[in-house]
This record gives sequence, structure tokens and C-alpha cells, in this order.
Amino acid sequence: MKNVLVTPLDWGFGHATRCIPIIRELLKRDCTVAIAGSGTSLNLLRQEFPSLRFFEIEPYAPEYAGKRSGMVSKMMSQLPKFYRTIRREHEQVEKIVRENKIELVISDNRYGCWSREVQSIFITHQSNILMPKRFGWLAPVVRFLNNRLIRKFDRCWVPDFPGGINLTGDLNKFSTKERNFFKFIGPLSRFKATKRKRDQIYQVAIILSGPEPQRSIFEKIVKLQLSASDLKYCLVRGVINPNARTIAPDIFDYLTSARLQEVIESSKIIVARSGYSTVMDMAALRKKVIFVPTPGQTEQEYLAKRLHQAGIAFACPQHKFDLQYAMYQSQDFTGFKQFNIDSGLLSDAIDSLLEIKRLVKI
Repeated sequence: MKNVLVTPLDWGFGHATRCIPIIRELLKRDCTVAIAGSGTSLNLLRQEFPSLRFFEIEPYAPEYAGKRSGMVSKMMSQLPKFYRTIRREHEQVEKIVRENKIELVISDNRYGCWSREVQSIFITHQSNILMPKRFGWLAPVVRFLNNRLIRKFDRCWVPDFPGGINLTGDLNKFSTKERNFFKFIGPLSRFKATKRKRDQIYQVAIILSGPEPQRSIFEKIVKLQLSASDLKYCLVRGVINPNARTIAPDIFDYLTSARLQEVIESSKIIVARSGYSTVMDMAALRKKVIFVPTPGQTEQEYLAKRLHQAGIAFACPQHKFDLQYAMYQSQDFTGFKQFNIDSGLLSDAIDSLLEIKRLVKI
């Protein structure tokens, strides 16, 4: 058996949820899996895999601006703190590797979670970080620094299709000679589509996620519009803590993956952020979605615009969100019905990786 350490980033739930299919595949192969992380993302995985071993490591704990215009400045002001976190988490991971005989590290966007002692894999859906137009002059510097940090790892896995119709678009750009380093493993989702046809209980399900204060701001907007409507709805607040509760029959702080899939499949349309993990989840279940990107998050704004222009999902900015209008407009969008993310690429990548490890040991 291989001892594997999985380390998801603690910025929201997305990096943790897309590690779920990776952890499942490793467990299928009789690997011993440990998880290192921090914050709510670590708590989410504790609920999904209560029998696994967990390690607390240095949190990034990013602070977000309340206004879209201040997002980049707010992130830049925290760069010294982020670099300290990268150094600290690297020290912690090296210690975990040594003391627990870890043979493989898989890091989802934690730049410091690599080891000199064992093979280390980095997962990212944006090897090409996009910048807002007014900060476009910084793009070459950001890409250089990002690539330099990724190159500390032995290989980079990209959770998308290798060609044709893919999801990330310009978020991934690298040359042909880099193909040996970057490997497409197919979109990752904790959900797996079934042939079961569920009754459509809800006209709309709103799934909130992401950083504060924007999560709470959007929740207030949504609640006001829901209370003024006669829609049959479900609201998942995206708040995970030891006291998570069901507030009302169809309002939840948090749902496990299995229960959340039931809600999504039982809903005619979904309203959600356009974070890449959510995009992959909606593609996995082939749902019709209304995307509302987190203000100031360039990646989410790009994905929402890309999917809107492709006729897949209606998208609108948070400050202009009108639920009734969005639901009406979404009738002209296809949803993700043309996508089949079960490509087998992840399974092949893990088999190849474990085989390489076996041969190295021999």
C-alpha cells in the first residue's frame, strides 16, 4: 500500500470537494490516505472521510474586500503573509512526510506542500492566472512567479479535458514542450451522474459558497428575492461548522455530498457561484445553471462570461442579480447536458503514478 498525503487549499470549499474523487480513487487502490489542511475545507473532508487521519497545517486565511474594485489591492497587500504561509506549510509537510513515512504528496493549489523526499503532484485549473484589465501589466510577472512555484513539484495535474470542448479555456496555456510536465486528468467532481430520474421538487436551488463578506452579501440579496416570490426553493447557505443546522425544511447550513446531489438532481435550475469546482460539479450532473461570480474574482468572472457566451449557462453580476429575470433568461441556455466528464483520465493518471512509484521502489 502507498502512504499518500493530500493537501487541499483552504480558500473556500472547492479545492476540498474536488479532492474527494482523488481520495476515493486512492482508497480503491488500497492506499493509506492522510489529509493535511486548515479551516472549513479541512472540516468538510473530515465529514466526508471521518476514518482518515488529519493534520492541521498553516492556514492561508485570506481576507477579501467588500467591494469588487478593491479585490486585487486586498490580495496584493497580503502577499507577504501568503509567502510566509508557503514557507511554513512546506516545513510542516516535510515533517509529516518524515514522521509518517509518506510516499506521495498530492497538493491542490498549496504551493508549499511538496517534499524533497518523495514525488509531489500539484493540482491547478489555472496555470495561466488572469488579471483584471487595469492590472494587465502585472500579468507576465504573476505568470512567471506562479510557474516558478509550480515547478517545485514533479508534475502538475490539470482537472480538465486535454482538447476540444474544455471548461477552463484561457486559464490554461502552455507550450507543447511542457506537455510532459502538465497532465490533463479530466474534470473532477465529488458527484457522479446516475440514470435515476428524480422528481423535480424544487423550481430553484440556491447553493451559496465562497469567501466572506461576499457570501453573506449574496445571501441577503437571494433571501429578499425568494421571500417576495412564490417559488418552491431550496437554499444551501454554505456554512460548515460544528453547530451546522437545518434552519427550515428547505434551508440548510451545509449538506453532505450525497444529500447535496439529491437536492441538485431534484431541482429544475441551480443558482451558484462560478468557481471552477462548482462548474465541474454542474457539468458532472449535466444541470442547467445560473452563475453569479464572486465580485472581483477574475477567474470566476471569466468562467461565467465564457459559459454565457457559449450558450451553456446564463450569468450576471451580483449587483444586478434578479432571480425571476435570470430564470426567464436561462430558458435560452442549454445547460451542461452535452458534457460527459467521466473520461477515465483521473483513473489512468493515478494508476500510472502508483506504477511509477512501485517501479522506483523496486
